[in-house]
Amino acid sequence: MRRTTDEDEPTDGTPPAKLRENPMTTNVSIDIGGTFTDLYLVSDAETISTKVPTTEGDLSTGLMNVIESAAAAKGISVESLLDSTVRIVHGTTVATNAIIEDDTATTALICTNGFRDILWFREGGKQNPYDWDVDYPDPYVPRSLTFGVDERMTAEGTVRRDLDEDSVHEVVAEIERRDVSAVAVSLLWAQVNPEHERRIGEILDERLPEVEYSLSHQVNPVIREYRRTSSTAIDASIQSLVGDYLSKFQSILERRGYERSPLIVTANGGVMPVEEVIQVPIWTVDSGPTMLPVAANEYVQYTLDRANVIALDMGGTSFDVSVVSEGKVSRTRDATVGEDYALGIEKTEITSVGSGGGSIATVDDGNRIHVGPESAGAVPGPACYLRGGKRPTVTDAALVLGYLSEDHFLGGKMDISEAAAREAIDEHVAAPLGTDTVDAAQVIYSTTIQDVTNSIKDVTISNGIDPREYVIAGGGGALGMHVVPIAEAMGINDIILPPNAGVMSAVGGIVSDLVRDFSISAHTRSDEFDYDLVTDTLEELRRKSQRFFERNAIPDEKRSVNYYGEGRYPNQVWELHVQLPEDTITEDSVASIVDRFHALHEDTYGFSTDEPIEFLAWRAEARSRLETSSIRSRSENDVPDEPVPYETRTAYFEGEPYEVDAYEGPLLNVDHSISGPAIVDTSTTTIVVPPSSDLEPTQTGALHISR
Repeated sequence: MRRTTDEDEPTDGTPPAKLRENPMTTNVSIDIGGTFTDLYLVSDAETISTKVPTTEGDLSTGLMNVIESAAAAKGISVESLLDSTVRIVHGTTVATNAIIEDDTATTALICTNGFRDILWFREGGKQNPYDWDVDYPDPYVPRSLTFGVDERMTAEGTVRRDLDEDSVHEVVAEIERRDVSAVAVSLLWAQVNPEHERRIGEILDERLPEVEYSLSHQVNPVIREYRRTSSTAIDASIQSLVGDYLSKFQSILERRGYERSPLIVTANGGVMPVEEVIQVPIWTVDSGPTMLPVAANEYVQYTLDRANVIALDMGGTSFDVSVVSEGKVSRTRDATVGEDYALGIEKTEITSVGSGGGSIATVDDGNRIHVGPESAGAVPGPACYLRGGKRPTVTDAALVLGYLSEDHFLGGKMDISEAAAREAIDEHVAAPLGTDTVDAAQVIYSTTIQDVTNSIKDVTISNGIDPREYVIAGGGGALGMHVVPIAEAMGINDIILPPNAGVMSAVGGIVSDLVRDFSISAHTRSDEFDYDLVTDTLEELRRKSQRFFERNAIPDEKRSVNYYGEGRYPNQVWELHVQLPEDTITEDSVASIVDRFHALHEDTYGFSTDEPIEFLAWRAEARSRLETSSIRSRSENDVPDEPVPYETRTAYFEGEPYEVDAYEGPLLNVDHSISGPAIVDTSTTTIVVPPSSDLEPTQTGALHISR
């Protein structure tokens, strides 16, 4: 697997099978989480969601397990299911896990002489230099594998010092002796003039043809040296890993009769064909959660016709938060992975904390309780799973509080034990705190609510966003048990939980668009605007976007390209991304861009000035709607006229016991209304409706909870 240039086509010109016209209508999305692997299937006739435990060590086993589970739910063979499927979308954690677990390829870095410490210095060291409990992080590539070569470009892209190819050959010889598997090349100002980087790539092809390499001007052509270098190093280190994984995934599907290529979820909130992802594997890092706001926004707009959404996902390991304002998903270049390694790419903004159903509760020496970030994961899992876990988790607390049922967990597909949950809570929480089992479970539950609420405040109130103007929407296996107290703490009145909320990210994979971003650095100022430079830059972005569409046989009517400028006031550190009003540059369009920047700065920071704007880079977002919606009007066949509980059980709210009716989610229809306290069970999640809350199913099957 070699890095191609921007001009090369990763295919032989044949439209990828997954994007060709096809009369079949079944679509499948698979998302791998830390605890469960989720699948969502949508066709003309039905939607199906299912989940199975993630298989650590060999994620592909879990993939086939969940496909087999979906086939069983339809009463057909795996081969029949795959034969009727036109598109498979897959979100994988293989790259993220490898980075976190330090299991990537041994990677060397080639940089400009004098800049070997760029990964050490970062952007000023630790994110919080006053946190004495956190050691200074190691660089992504050790200094012993970082090599400088003689060359120098200026910021304007002119050659100040020619590339000394002898120094390159010396470095390559040393890399060969070090048994390195991948090489990242990031030279000073290569994003302006990549001539020297390209030549180093040619030398690597000649001298080390089996070694993977990444060039910074192809991976992330941005002006910030550390971010460009970090993203290039990450990209190089996972090339073989991601390529091998995707090849294995395709081979497994082919052996079961599926001949098309899957689409892969990417960090920008879209999907890309396998052939594109292999060229830039960094876009798979931390990509799974990016489907959350896509799905949440789709359901809220369809159900309530509102465009401000706080999207939440609470699975077995983590709690993810994303904000959608006026229908637009927030994005960031500040994302990190592992030991705060900068991704550098502009990805969907997701904030994650270690609070999930598998988060472990502990009591410290000062009798303070902590929940997470350590998780029991899929193995051994919560104590109630009876898989060897002995420490109490959030799921164990929910079972003791009566929110979960031993007989109906995940639709009755998985056995759990309340006795095991009580034993773990008694030993590790109740006894140290000197309280009983139920009170200890309530403390675990309340602490979890407080932790996740704080994370929501960080991305809303701390950024000037009033959460009371938003709707909460989301999913994940554990969100339904916690969402109403979260909304109450944030002052939010409306909650939308899609009918397949337990597999929310997989739902997002179905409704996402085909998306690829392209960036070019080109510096100018609003008071000295270089029309020729920006016009040429936009034309190059347009050309890259069109070649992307052509490679993937996207019809003209399904193509759209949005253009953005990255600007700031002089002497500011960070840029804001302003959408351009049109794809051509005129005096009027520049005036409009300036007005948009001032308004965006006012909205983001609370003020604006009359200073000129400095533009550093330009971006194109090439997008194609795949026309696969997960929204289906609900069928009411065999649904009773009135909601009928399948059982009544004792559940605790604020420490008080209630006799609570429990309902089967699939048997609720749009005419039903349920007042809390109540519990709704589905095959992938459980929804808890506390006292003073009401639940109403919508025409789409989504559940609308109001306070």
